[in-house]
Amino acid sequence: MPPDAATDTLALLKELHAGLRGPSHVGVLVPWGNTLVETELPRLGLDQVVFHYARLVPARRYRDADDFLAEIATAVPATLQQFARLTLAGTLVACTSTGFLTPEAYQDTAVVDAFDALQVLLRELGASTIVLATPYPSRHTEIQATRLRQAGFEVAGHASLDLALLDDFTAVTPRRIADLVHSIDAAARSRADAVVLSCTAWPTIEATALLQQELGIPVVSSNLALAYSAVRFARAVEAR
Repeated sequence: MPPDAATDTLALLKELHAGLRGPSHVGVLVPWGNTLVETELPRLGLDQVVFHYARLVPARRYRDADDFLAEIATAVPATLQQFARLTLAGTLVACTSTGFLTPEAYQDTAVVDAFDALQVLLRELGASTIVLATPYPSRHTEIQATRLRQAGFEVAGHASLDLALLDDFTAVTPRRIADLVHSIDAAARSRADAVVLSCTAWPTIEATALLQQELGIPVVSSNLALAYSAVRFARAVEAR
């Protein structure tokens, strides 16, 4: 079924962005090996938001996923210094996993990470029951589902591709993402207010449109949630 105005998150983003009066600048901290963020954010049509990117480089390049992500999170405070001479409306951490695994590493900094951004957008959509799909190892998906429940959301079901940290997330097709969501129990999907496509490193724009058409409920991806937060930063500056 085609999404209506209330369920089309891509259209709602454009509507929110259309209210901006002029350009705003937003910092984006991107994990070292992530090539999708700088590809997807510009495709969302936010011509009034100027993104400035800096790379989060781990001090040691672990192959263990937990250690690697901990190093990425630890790099946030120092990497913020690259933006010291810029006047920014706000700064985003373009990683979802650090937000639910090691947020304490940068909790004293003025940033919004992708995990925070997902929750803010879900609440704005009035979504309290969700289904969750990720490319992550299954264990990380279980942890994220637990963290979302702790944050007050009901996770009716979840599924993961169970990819390893060094696998190529960029090769995942929209149809494969949609099929992953459809693999979640149908009864769980029927109870959901929204679908969450977690991770900034897999391509989700086409999958978002496809799933909204097939399911008729809002679909929220990590990069889409970051884009919403960027526009909110800009609107907050204009409201001062």
